Amino acid sequence: MGHPTVRELLAQCAASVPEATALRDPSVDASLTYAEWDELTTRVANGLLDAGVGPDDHLSIMTKDSVEMMTLLFAALEINVTVNPVSYRAPAGRLSYVLDHAASDALAFDAASGETVRSLAPDELPPITIAVEGGVEGVDHTFDDLTDSSPESPHVPLTEDDPALLLYTSGTTGKPKGVRHTHRNVVEADLLCLPFNRLRPSDTNVALGPLYHVGPLLANFMPALHVGATNVIQRDFDPAVTLDYIEREGVTSMWGVPTHFNAILNEGSIDERDTDGVRMIQYSGSAMPPEVVRRCREHFPGVDFVNAYGTTEIIFATVIYPEEHDDHLGSIGRAVPNAEVRLVDPDDPVPRKSVPRGEVGEILVKTPTCMEGYWRAPEKTERATVDGWYRTGDLGRRDEAGFVYFVDRKDSMIVSGGENIYPAEVENVLHEHDGVDSVAVVGAPDEEWGEVVTAFVVRSTPDVTREDLERHVLESDDIEDFKRPRRYVFRSELPKTESGKIARQTLVEEVTAG
Repeated sequence: MGHPTVRELLAQCAASVPEATALRDPSVDASLTYAEWDELTTRVANGLLDAGVGPDDHLSIMTKDSVEMMTLLFAALEINVTVNPVSYRAPAGRLSYVLDHAASDALAFDAASGETVRSLAPDELPPITIAVEGGVEGVDHTFDDLTDSSPESPHVPLTEDDPALLLYTSGTTGKPKGVRHTHRNVVEADLLCLPFNRLRPSDTNVALGPLYHVGPLLANFMPALHVGATNVIQRDFDPAVTLDYIEREGVTSMWGVPTHFNAILNEGSIDERDTDGVRMIQYSGSAMPPEVVRRCREHFPGVDFVNAYGTTEIIFATVIYPEEHDDHLGSIGRAVPNAEVRLVDPDDPVPRKSVPRGEVGEILVKTPTCMEGYWRAPEKTERATVDGWYRTGDLGRRDEAGFVYFVDRKDSMIVSGGENIYPAEVENVLHEHDGVDSVAVVGAPDEEWGEVVTAFVVRSTPDVTREDLERHVLESDDIEDFKRPRRYVFRSELPKTESGKIARQTLVEEVTAG
């Protein structure tokens, strides 16, 4: 027996829990049961067909998270259309590149992205444009137009091997790459998530990161749908709004990156909020600082933590379960079922041999959730895979118990005076200082040393000085002297990527420019 398609998951929930709430968007007081969402999705699927969007086409969706966005996604998948989610914050140059490279046949967008879309020349846009909300002019169709269609299934042939998603990487070191995932990839990821995120039909779930990213979409939203839970839509991350949803919507489960949870903990009203209902925090992207874990437990008593590691290409590959979390802080866990993880010599062009436990190696993954390949880039697919193993470009270390610890990106390593320095190990030490709210370490060009360690620091208390941090690092038993920062730059905030991670490349460009 094979896997169901992604669209069939929604149909199954509509049959088994028709009256359960599937989607809530409190910002516009929108709510749909599974039965209502299932019917709306089929209407929109027929509307897309009537608009000229059909099997084997590509639909780009450039909107904030919304009921309409997710309905368009599932409607497209019902008629064998590949969905290409695009950040509504994407600049015109990136949007133009993605639309062209993805060979998009249609673009759905909202008011938030309207100005960017209108800045493109007509020949840069797909043949069909769809406005997702009112106030957007000069389009071929509106979302409301699509809903005024038949509720009867269009009966488009579809299998688990058909493409479902075309997700583009961040492109920080070159042009973004299009990553293709099939229906089987997506459903397999859901099935692998359920044992560790432990979502229940009674849960109310919210993703703090945007749903055009692989983590919030495939490791959070989809598993919640899979069990018939409620997904609450948060259009933009705002810690005060998240706390509102915890209180008013009864949120019990959240997905985010550590910076999201740090922001929630620093929201001024948190001490007056009723947050006892949260039972699960799932995070990825980086290690959760111990102080953030401690404060989360203080405000969310009884909460369980899950840390999962993955990339756009593999969805995810390792997990640390709630029972293991606090005894292995900083670990990304061990391989999920049906996946294998190896650590190999990062300098070996054709890695064959695993490095000994305790040594740093490049993380290689073999998993059923691995991408079908890079779209229109077979040579990049070939370079990224070796004998069925995906080369992540990430460095890790495995301890004697088999737990893997993320060390850094291969291309983030600092070489100072001939010594290799991983920014994460310096950041971990600085995070232990009570006066540090957040930190990012990069290498700055230096004539004598090649590069010197530079720490960008956001202070939690204004009286923390460079001397305080230097003393803290010198007294640490976890870092060698040659790895300590030679430069400190204090900031009120650090630049962030769209997914909430620290935009390290922006800082690298800053120190490189001098």
